[in-house]
Amino acid sequence: MREFESPQGRHIFKGNKVPETTRCFNCTREIPLGVENCPVCGFALSGGRIDAIKEAAELNSRAQLHDSKGEWEHSIPMYTRAVELYPEFVVAHYNLGIALGKTKRFDEAREALTKAIKLKPDFAAAYSARGDIAAGSGDYDAAVSDYSMALELYPDYAQAYYKRSLAWIEKECYFEARQDLEDYLFYKPHDARARRRLEKLKEGA
Repeated sequence: MREFESPQGRHIFKGNKVPETTRCFNCTREIPLGVENCPVCGFALSGGRIDAIKEAAELNSRAQLHDSKGEWEHSIPMYTRAVELYPEFVVAHYNLGIALGKTKRFDEAREALTKAIKLKPDFAAAYSARGDIAAGSGDYDAAVSDYSMALELYPDYAQAYYKRSLAWIEKECYFEARQDLEDYLFYKPHDARARRRLEKLKEGA
């Protein structure tokens, strides 16, 4: 008789037959089929639907290949199916939001990124990406808010400083824009474009 401990309790397997297993997509440890959460790292396995998670992971990988070629219209249906199969798939929601934003489907992109944030509230990159969507649609107040949240979570996020500076400029908040550009250049001192932008802001002060 074999025993296996999981967060849902102890599973007992009678006889010498080894139960069917799969691998956790997070820590890669071997676990029995049908377990809802990995007993090693706690990763949610979508109610034990291993096949659905596996298909979602494969779709996400294939869609990323299309993204690398700028083929957003090919990747969007794949990401959409991936999150249908595995609603807790944070990275697929994030990737879907990015792809939708590239095709200027801003409302849908915002929704996908918001889902990623709800699943992972400390996802700084998702806040920054949602800021890009807000800026792209002309909502600079929301863009500043999301970039600020990304920086609160990850103070060394250089690109968020630069993007927020652009949003500040659109809002005609030039003092804040200069501060963000100076912070950005602390991390990226060789960015000539950002340095020229800062110099122009100082000249206009």
